Amino acid sequence: MERKTFSQLPLGVSDFHKLRELEKIYVDKTGLLYELITTFEKVFLARPRRFGKSLLVSTFESLFKYGTRDFKGLAIEKLWKDKTYKVIRLDFSNLKDFSSEEEFSVLLDEYFEILMAQSEVTLPKDKNFGGFSSFIYWLGLQPSNSVVNFQRFSTPYPEVA
Repeated sequence: MERKTFSQLPLGVSDFHKLRELEKIYVDKTGLLYELITTFEKVFLARPRRFGKSLLVSTFESLFKYGTRDFKGLAIEKLWKDKTYKVIRLDFSNLKDFSSEEEFSVLLDEYFEILMAQSEVTLPKDKNFGGFSSFIYWLGLQPSNSVVNFQRFSTPYPEVA
C-alpha cells in the first residue's frame, strides 16, 4: 500500500491554480463558494492572519476569470454555469511603507496606474486625471455585473500618521 507523504500538503501555496496544478491536498468547499456567490451581491469576508484569505481570493479569481478550468472534480464544476468576467485584483499589502497622507496618496495613484496598465484599462483621451481617480471613473463606466473586484488588505490595516 502506497503511503501519502506530507509533501502533498499545500504549505505556503496561496495560488489556487498552482495548488491544483501541483495536485496538492485541497478540501473541497466550492459548493459553499457557489452558495455564497449566488446568494449575495456583495460580501465582506474577515478572517484572521494565516487563515487562507489569499487562497480564497485566488480561488474566486480563478473561477470568475477562467470558469471551471481549475475545478475539475470539485463540486462547483457541476454547479457553475455562469460566464467569465474581467477580474481586477487589488492587493493593498504593498502600500504600507509611507509616513504621511501625501506619500500614501502618491503610492496609491502609482499603484492604480500600474494596475490599470496591467489590466488593459483605457480611458477616453480627454480625461487627464490619473491613478485612483481614473480607476474609480473607469469602474463607473462599466455595465452592471461586468467586473469582479477583489480586495485584500494587509494585517494590521495601514494607518496614516
